[in-house]
Amino acid sequence: MSLYRRGNVWWLYIVHRGVRVRQSCKTGDRADAQRIHDQVRAELWKIKPGQVTVHAALEKWKQSAPRHSADLYRIEKFRRVFPDKPAHLATVEDLSKAIPDSSPATFNRYANIIRAALKLAKVDPIPDLEYRKPPAGRLRWLTPKEWRALRGELPKHLRDMAEFSLLTGLRQRNVTHLEWSQVDLKRRTAWIHADQAKGRQPIGVPLSSAAWAVLRRRRGESERWVFPYEGRALKQIKGAWKKALQRAGLSGVTWHTLRHTWASWHAMRGTPIVALKELGGWRTLSMVQRYVHIAPEHLRRYAANPLKYSRLRKA
Repeated sequence: MSLYRRGNVWWLYIVHRGVRVRQSCKTGDRADAQRIHDQVRAELWKIKPGQVTVHAALEKWKQSAPRHSADLYRIEKFRRVFPDKPAHLATVEDLSKAIPDSSPATFNRYANIIRAALKLAKVDPIPDLEYRKPPAGRLRWLTPKEWRALRGELPKHLRDMAEFSLLTGLRQRNVTHLEWSQVDLKRRTAWIHADQAKGRQPIGVPLSSAAWAVLRRRRGESERWVFPYEGRALKQIKGAWKKALQRAGLSGVTWHTLRHTWASWHAMRGTPIVALKELGGWRTLSMVQRYVHIAPEHLRRYAANPLKYSRLRKA
């Protein structure tokens, strides 16, 4: 069936010369949906046999190497919105419209995937999807008092998960989808595989006594997942988290704030920047530098140097 309804919205599904397009028409009017359907089909007829399409380029990129599950999700989400066409006919405007209009960081992640896929497919020229600069902002991290307030309001299924995130600095999905096969309690270590890590590099996670204790509490919950919810990995953390923040009187806090807090507390206690980079799985030192800026204690011994120099000159 070329057109079908999901709730009050019409969707189209077209198969043309092996190219499959499924997308929302974003309308509840049957006539409007039919018009969009015909436009998409007309675009598909422009594709000549052997031409590389945008969808095919993305599929080739996806299959060319192990990819992060978040990137696989982005590809599918983009392909549901973007009507397939020859890659050399795809304009910056076409591609940009299909990218979710969210934060600059989200746009850049989609754009990087699209550029990499078109480059791999040897498309020339590659549409110039410009990098969007995130707005400058303050780094949000929790004080020990704020963390205690939040922890006290979190429901049971999030409490251990949040504490483990704070103790290891692991990103949300690395915690929600952590499996027992990635944990060695005897050696007090865990690991994140390269295809699960944002930096595409495996991360070794040495477990502190507190982090190790959290994992010990989780034994017996599930044979596979460390932090299961109703027997499976938690896909989203939304409602319960927001309600806990409200009860704790906190604002501007996301789950990723736990990672910022972990890194900030490390910097405040004097963890060397190179060690912090390895612990957090960052690719470059510049990504870690912002945490050092909020902990200038290691520079205090140099602060009086100008005065010492001045005294020496007088002598």
